[in-house]
Amino acid sequence: MKKFLVTLIVLVFAAWLVSLHPRVGLAVYDAVGVIEAKLYGFEKSFVRINEMEMAVYERNTLNTSEAVILLHGYTGSKELWLRFANQLDEHYHVIIPDLAGHGETGYFSGWSYRASAQAERIAQLMETLGLERATIIGNSMGGMIAANFAIMYPLKTNKIIVFNPAGVTAPEPSETERLFAQGDSPFEIDNADEFAEFYELTMAQPPFIPEFVLRGMALRYSERKTEYAHIATDFRFHDLLDNRLELIRAPTLVIWGDQDRILSPSAAPIWQRGIRQSELHIFKGIGHMPMVEVPQQAAQRVTEFLEN
Repeated sequence: MKKFLVTLIVLVFAAWLVSLHPRVGLAVYDAVGVIEAKLYGFEKSFVRINEMEMAVYERNTLNTSEAVILLHGYTGSKELWLRFANQLDEHYHVIIPDLAGHGETGYFSGWSYRASAQAERIAQLMETLGLERATIIGNSMGGMIAANFAIMYPLKTNKIIVFNPAGVTAPEPSETERLFAQGDSPFEIDNADEFAEFYELTMAQPPFIPEFVLRGMALRYSERKTEYAHIATDFRFHDLLDNRLELIRAPTLVIWGDQDRILSPSAAPIWQRGIRQSELHIFKGIGHMPMVEVPQQAAQRVTEFLEN
């Protein structure tokens, strides 16, 4: 019995030591995403579109053609949408891709990361999946891509829904926008301390993530720092929407968290005024990613808009 207890203590201590390594935290983060996707009924595949294989989560339980495509933001990945997507009714055909340069789709220096190029890839993805039309939902950079998609492919667009979207100049710059203006990007991470500061910027009500997992996420950011810098240069300075919102004819829902420190909520009324058929919903006490912070409430508001 004594030998068993000693062995158990040693194993627990060894497991604790291992858990301190960022690689283990990263593995846990990835594993949780895989488990959640399976629990929610999503299948992962790699869809060939011209220049790349795009990693995609897809759920089409009832074999319906009413498609909804969810686009993550800059430095994000498809996993960020899972808890939100799980709240959507099963009659929706839900597609969640890793955009080029992100997640399992990967990065190549010769690809374009402009919003228009990413929108073109979504159109290619739809064609490959046999979808004639879809509602495009995007957060941050994904919202900017959704808006460009609606302008470029009006006949393929049912509606668009944008969560805290990029692409419009805010009258009151956010904390992060002021850092960008000074030549400093909080997205370009060198160590765990910098990631902790960045993570605090992203959400007002973040879900719980163990500290060793956060260190793993910091490692991924540091390893992709150069790639993220290239992506930012492409999408931040091209295909902007300040003078083009009126070109969006699709019914649009604009959602913003009033505590967003990444993109200023002062831009929200500009989106609403600029798009003829648009609604605006502000979440109080929520930051840059309402679909992560309050997935059930965000999905309820989206469902109301979709079914209107």
